[in-house]
Amino acid sequence: MAQTKYTQIELLSAKGPVYRRVSTAPPRTPTEDEIPIIDLSPIDGTLEMQKELASRIRAAAKNTGFFYITNHGIPEELIQKALAQAKAFFGQSEEEKQRVSNREAGRAGGFQGVGSTQVNKTETRDHKETFSIRYNPVNDPTISDPQSLLLSGNPNNAYGKPDVIWKGTSHLQGFREVTIEFWQKRLELARKMVRLFALALDLPRDHFDSVITHPGADGVYIHYPGTPDIDTTNRNKDKGIDVGIGSHTDIQCVTLLWQDMSGGLQVLSADDEWLDARPIEGTLVVNIGDFLQRLSNNTFKSTVHRVYNRKSTSRYAMPFFLGFNPESVCEVVPTCIDQEHPALYEPISCGEWHHRRLALAEKNAAAA
Repeated sequence: MAQTKYTQIELLSAKGPVYRRVSTAPPRTPTEDEIPIIDLSPIDGTLEMQKELASRIRAAAKNTGFFYITNHGIPEELIQKALAQAKAFFGQSEEEKQRVSNREAGRAGGFQGVGSTQVNKTETRDHKETFSIRYNPVNDPTISDPQSLLLSGNPNNAYGKPDVIWKGTSHLQGFREVTIEFWQKRLELARKMVRLFALALDLPRDHFDSVITHPGADGVYIHYPGTPDIDTTNRNKDKGIDVGIGSHTDIQCVTLLWQDMSGGLQVLSADDEWLDARPIEGTLVVNIGDFLQRLSNNTFKSTVHRVYNRKSTSRYAMPFFLGFNPESVCEVVPTCIDQEHPALYEPISCGEWHHRRLALAEKNAAAA
């Protein structure tokens, strides 16, 4: 039997680079325990039903930190409408897309072009383009007085220039309405998931409710252009195309991902092997982010992952990233601390944590 070979990859963290051993073997199919499929049907059931569901989520979060969810409550019709809007947006000319660029929209989100980011400086620039909208209380059905947040004066509550985004896409019929509705449905689901995570950490179900009233919540459309003429080593060397998005961990608490059937998402296992997180019809992929790993004192795993598009056709994905209220300072939860397991992390706000990681990522991309 051939001996497994390993290499080392460099990853970004809020305190600088960290290093991880990685197998050089091709990605393999995950076992049911490594990336399980979890039925969310009981999510609105009794407390006992939710605790049972939370126990399955706890096992997944402690293992690889990735799992699929079915019966998640987001209508398939809405998902397909959002996908159609993503395709319509990315099908425009570069000039049209740049009218809603992230530089113009600021914290509201906006467009970032192919190669504008590089999440891992030891790999190629990210071969993707994105459009995002971020949290704005005007779009949150749970906020009765959004103006109170808009006028709060807290710099963490600056919501950018959404007028740039919506005026710049007004010619795309239904774009604003569908994009906001899809964002709202995922926000609703993510808030429910946070309650399950609380139960999974042996906390009261409402433990995190006060820090998700106006959370970091980014809804993103991603287009990975096709990579024609791929050679036998799976690299388009002439064009410098390697990763769709480089090896990284997610920054905030939890990610909900819809992916098309192209494949390409790879997840690093607890044994340092790449797993093929294949697309499964009717599911979303859920994964733990760095901030939730911090709060759980490393009980839950924020796992390294990357994306390749090894096809000549486009790949589309629609992730949703949830953090906590940006100004809320959070610490390791008491159920994850004892004499043998002291708190590994100092208290920090989700907004400050997010800012530090993004600042390093931007510095990394500028230096590359």
